[in-house]
Amino acid sequence: MRRLFWVGVGVAVTVVVYRRGRKVVQQYLPASVAERAGQAAQDAGERASGFVADFRETFGEARARREAELTAALLAEGQPDPETTRAQRAAGGHRATGARRAFPAGGPAAGVDDIDDDEAELGYSF
Repeated sequence: MRRLFWVGVGVAVTVVVYRRGRKVVQQYLPASVAERAGQAAQDAGERASGFVADFRETFGEARARREAELTAALLAEGQPDPETTRAQRAAGGHRATGARRAFPAGGPAAGVDDIDDDEAELGYSF
């Protein structure tokens, strides 16, 4: 309990010193120095904003390049580009969901002809 009391006293003293210090600085500081400090802070903000915009642009380009590299590295030989496959599915060339249908009444063997078109090309299915 004593520690909490002294922490509270320390916080209160810090706030009082900070506020009084700001008043003293404003009282004795020439207006031109304050204007220069304000302008310097504004310039720093503009530079930071420009840096962030440049960083986002550079990061986006690097991310797109790396994504293309990883996609190329992960595709099997002869496997079509995923964007091409998505475009074909959207155009109606394949089923849009890609999900398998439930087994027909005769069981799994009766649905042998119910295989996705691209399974023969891919060599695997889920």
